[in-house]
Order: sequence, then C-alpha cells, then structure tokens
Amino acid sequence: MPQVLLVEDNALNRKMLDRQLRHCGYDVLIATDGDKGVSIAIEHQPDLIIMDTDLPVIDGWQAIKILKASSATLHIPVIALTTNAKTDNWKTALEVGCNDYDTKPIVLKRLLSKINALLGVTLPSPSLAKNPSAEMLQGEQIDKVLSKLVGADIDEILTPVSTQVQPSDGCLNNRYEVSQVLSNNPFGQCLLANDLQTTPLQSVIINTFNLPVDNPSLLALVREALTSEMSFLRVITRQDEIATCLDYFEQDDVFYWVQAYVEGTSLADELGSAQSMGYVLQLTHSLLSSVNPFHQGQMVHCECNPSSFIRRQSDNRIVLVEYGVLKRLFVKLRSHSLPYRQALLKQHDYQSAEQRVGNPQLNSDIYAIGMIVLQSLTGQSPEWLLTVSGKQNLTDLVKADANIVKLFERMINSNYHLRFKSAGEALKALPLGLIPKKNAYQQAISS
Repeated sequence: MPQVLLVEDNALNRKMLDRQLRHCGYDVLIATDGDKGVSIAIEHQPDLIIMDTDLPVIDGWQAIKILKASSATLHIPVIALTTNAKTDNWKTALEVGCNDYDTKPIVLKRLLSKINALLGVTLPSPSLAKNPSAEMLQGEQIDKVLSKLVGADIDEILTPVSTQVQPSDGCLNNRYEVSQVLSNNPFGQCLLANDLQTTPLQSVIINTFNLPVDNPSLLALVREALTSEMSFLRVITRQDEIATCLDYFEQDDVFYWVQAYVEGTSLADELGSAQSMGYVLQLTHSLLSSVNPFHQGQMVHCECNPSSFIRRQSDNRIVLVEYGVLKRLFVKLRSHSLPYRQALLKQHDYQSAEQRVGNPQLNSDIYAIGMIVLQSLTGQSPEWLLTVSGKQNLTDLVKADANIVKLFERMINSNYHLRFKSAGEALKALPLGLIPKKNAYQQAISS
C-alpha cells in the first residue's frame, strides 16, 4: 500500500491525520520536526510527504528545499501544510519544489483528494473504513490500482472529460475532412485530415481538446489560455524549424488547432546507436534553434522529447512538430482542476527535476535537449545516463573534447540555476566551427 510521511509537530493534528490516513489504507510514517522528516524521507523513500511548514529544528520550507535538492528524494511528491491562507502560498510552494499545498485548519476531504491525485489512486472516503475487513478490502483495491500504475501510461488511468471526435463525424469547420485518428488521450485526439480548401488537397494535423463545459469558471480560463497560446503560435511557427500553425477553432464543445503535416521520420528512430560528434553538434544546434522562438517569447515548451521532433524527408532538417500546448495548459491551470494535476503525473525520461514537480523553467527545455543529444552521442538510454552521471563525470565517460562534454554537462545539470538560462544562451556557447556543413551532414545521415 502507498506510504505517506507525515511531518507535523502539533500532537492533535498528527494523531488525527495518522488515524484517518491509516483508515484510508495508507501506511504512515511520523516525524515531529523538519530534521527528522528529512532523515526519514531519505531512509524510507515514502510515496508522498505531508510537510507542515511551521516546524522546530528545521522549518518545513527549508526541509522541502533540502529534499528537492537531493537526487535521492527529489522525485517524492510533497504537500505543504500552512496556517497562512494567503493566495501567494501556491507560488511559494512551487518555488521550493512542492507539488501542492493545503491550509489549516485541516479539511480532511480536501487534503485526501490532493493526496490521492498526486499518487494517482482512487481511495474510499474515511467513513467507509470502520472495521478490519473494510480496511483489508481497501488495501486490496489499492494494490490493484498500484499494479495498474506500474509501467502504465497515465493516459490509460485518467478518465476522458468528454466524448472524442471520430472520423465518421465528417468535415470539421466545414473545411477539414478527417481521414485517420493518429492517437488518443484523455483530453482529446490527434487527427490526420485533408484541407478541402487547398488545391491540390493538402494533409494537415488536427489536435483536439475537449472543453470542460461542466465547469463554467474553468471553461473561461481554458478558452482564454488556449486563445493566447494560438495567437503566440501563429507568430512563432512561421519559422522553418517549427511545423506551421495554420488554424484554430471551436466546435461542439471541442477546441481544435491545425498544423502543417510534416512528412519524415521521428527523431526517436535515430537514437538507437552512438553518433559522431559532428552529427551530435548539428543535432544540438537544430533542437535548440527549434525551441529558441518559444524562449524568446518567455514560454517554456514543456514537451521536449524525441517524439516531438521529425526529420523532414524533403531536406533532412529537424522540425518541431509538438507545440507542448496541453502540458503548458495543465501547468497553468493545475490548481483549478484535479484531472489537470493528474495529467502532470505523466512524465518522461527527458524531464528535469523542477518540471517533474510542476515548476518548469525555460532551461527545463535545455535539460531535455541535453538528454536527447547525450543519448545520441553515447547510444545509451536516459536511465543509464542519469545513473552513471550521478556516480562520475561525463568527461570520464564520453570520449570527446572535454570542453564540449562540459557544455553538455551544463545542459543537464540537476540544479537549473547552473544551466544555460535559455536556448539562445546555449546556442551562443556551441562551437559552431565544429558543426559540419549541411551537405556533409546530409551525407552522414544517408550513409
């Protein structure tokens, strides 16, 4: 069953939460000050930490900073408990690395919903657990949910908020004829379609998002966020390194954005074996150039991974085809919606520590790109890179110019304050003289 570390110095709060959490099927560890909380977290590796912010020895905010600075505990979700109900507490909680926060006096139902959301499980309410047999049943339910979580995609666990569009629905916006569903997620779909207003017919990619029509206040926020996103994308995607954003519209409680179809192969297909330094430097330059327009607009891309890039068949250039719209939406609106907070649990191996806890920075994208190019340079998986780089320097592992390897080390530094601040700054640091000419690079790709 999930294990929760409760760090609370108030005896009444501690006893009440301990009892209720156990009734809900959680295994509970207890600490009464910040220093003990840090020690227990490192030793026992709980699934979640509830941290009071007003603690003796080390206060809760400082204890959270210590836990999030350690590679051994940075992955553990933390909920901060504070007696101060100021609206900027969410910002403070994010700054120190919390995944969520709650205020005192404790509202048990509210706190439990946040715990369950961060762990990605659905547990019975405390009133159901009144006898040992009930508690045993809850434990069995938890184990079933956890077994589903292990190795599963969060998309398989979240419940869709609306009916998804099917190709049989015909033309969208009296213009786009859907030919194929490329992928599904709990919030919408990715579709391949023909633009009937072009001659000859041009293929386009249509992304859909099911609007939260059952929540008027959230609906207004979502519409505002998506409209702002589209206005920005229509400008920055005029550049050749990004698939062009062609159109966006709303129809039948679904929001759509349309982008140019790019024929080519996924960058993920190129990462199976080690490549030359010239290849890797060119790749680094291409990836940074694709993300740079986002950073110039002070926007984190949030979805830099190999599947977000395609090598265009017509000219072998790397093109960014994933805009990161939904991930940015979830980050922006996570405090307003449980499903959005749950969606942020969907992680990939290219995410930095601060992004994993819902606090992405511009240079979170730099980390992701650094992991991609190091995978290309070494032919090793991100898991291997993280494990080995935690034990020794990359300069000892990679047979290449030490200055270039140090550049890559800076890109994937676990402390985002020590990385390049943006794609533009990282591009300036690249040794452009060592990047092969375009023709030579194309020859290397085809060989």
